[in-house]
Amino acid sequence: MKSLLSLLCSCERTNFKQTDKLNKNSNNEEDKLETRDFIENEIQDFPPKITWKHLWTFDETQNALLKSPFINMPTEMILKIFELLSVHDLENVSLVCRYFKMIVDHDIIWKTKCNISKKLNSKSYKQIYIDWTFKKYLRNQELGILEKQYRKMNIGCGLKYSFSRYPVQSKNNESFLPILGFNQHPNSSSNMTIQLSVNINKTAHVLILLLEKASKFHNKWCKSVILQQMIRRYYRFMQLKVLYPTKFLIPTIDIEIVWQTHLIRPLIYQNDCLRLFHQIIDHTLLLNYTQLSFKEQAFFDTCHLYEKHFHEQYCTLPLNKISSSNYIDEFQYLIPIYSYWDETHFKFSLYPINDYENPFSFTEADLILDANWINSCKISMNHIYFKIYMDLWNIDPLKPINLNSSTMKRLKKSYERFLYIAAKYPPTKQYDFIHPTYAVDIIWHCHMQEPLKYANDCNHLVGYLIDHYPWPSIDKYQIKQSCQNLNRHWKEEFQTDISVDHIELD
Repeated sequence: MKSLLSLLCSCERTNFKQTDKLNKNSNNEEDKLETRDFIENEIQDFPPKITWKHLWTFDETQNALLKSPFINMPTEMILKIFELLSVHDLENVSLVCRYFKMIVDHDIIWKTKCNISKKLNSKSYKQIYIDWTFKKYLRNQELGILEKQYRKMNIGCGLKYSFSRYPVQSKNNESFLPILGFNQHPNSSSNMTIQLSVNINKTAHVLILLLEKASKFHNKWCKSVILQQMIRRYYRFMQLKVLYPTKFLIPTIDIEIVWQTHLIRPLIYQNDCLRLFHQIIDHTLLLNYTQLSFKEQAFFDTCHLYEKHFHEQYCTLPLNKISSSNYIDEFQYLIPIYSYWDETHFKFSLYPINDYENPFSFTEADLILDANWINSCKISMNHIYFKIYMDLWNIDPLKPINLNSSTMKRLKKSYERFLYIAAKYPPTKQYDFIHPTYAVDIIWHCHMQEPLKYANDCNHLVGYLIDHYPWPSIDKYQIKQSCQNLNRHWKEEFQTDISVDHIELD
């Protein structure tokens, strides 16, 4: 019989089957599914039912210890071994005997698997882990419902913020009071008045190119069985990054897609890296031409190391030797060389993984929604352009995003203004949400591509790590009110509407 622990730990596997059923009934229940109240009422009717304390008598416990064939083996040694096991393996060994069961329930084993390093209450780490897993399961289901809501509102992320602790900049030519890393008001120049550590111009072209490529795999890879393999491959790749910190390792495009979902959740990324790898693993999409000359060899080295450690193929090898000139075609000659591998692709199994375990704080549904971001962004931005210019002859909701120099200048300016708002409205316990436009989101995503530089810039400019919060599960009326508040602050500060801030109006 499958244990209750296994049932809870496998909840992410069954999530999309239930989500599919909800989607099939969406025509009749779409209005009902739109609010947070429905989500809470429908999903949270099934909390985990766990018996945390052993129900054995003292004599039964003592007999379990005395009769165990492993009683002479030092407990410390068994703990060290069990710490290396997956949750699925821990479930199996806990069924061997009561002695193993008691060791499996030890806090030391579950501490490294939890999303927190310090207990905030009297719960055991095993309790905390299963509660966390169950919350991810609920979040997974919730995101499938929220997708419809966000598609209608043309927003897809949020930033927690509070009431201003600084005076609003006057419309008159009064002296400006510096705010943290802002020594000038953003309106003092048409160019950015701040310096970012990330090369936004180059990163934007590479990131949009990646997301366009990834969108071609969306229908094929959005299945739960494929997503689980992608998450496991990403986890293994990150383990290699830790084991070989000086090696030039090349992620495949499927690993890079998962990495993107992780990166655009900076606080989750930071916490997960520290918990799982004891360091924040840096990332960049850009390669210089020296790195390009080693990219193919680095890919073969990554294949060798992956297969050596995990005894599985990393990726299909190219049939012919790839020359560096093949990386730049006639459409990409201005685009910097990217850091991931997409010349060949990994062939996924269609069968579920028996010992699947997602050690990260994001879910499979996050990957699916993030994959929709590029098309939602294009639709939103093209819709705004159409409303302003009424160009009936060039109506194409999926027209590629324009990233020419003048457009990038305005996009970066909007992002600078966004950071200024974040500095003036820092998060507190009584927070609201900022919902920026997709135009701001483009540069924000670019900035988050290099997590160490992003964290340094945030601390310097706004005084804290700005957490990108995709698909927040709050009521649509709260979102509407939040957007109105942000636009009001935006107009007070910059004398323009946030929705058209990135457009050059005549």
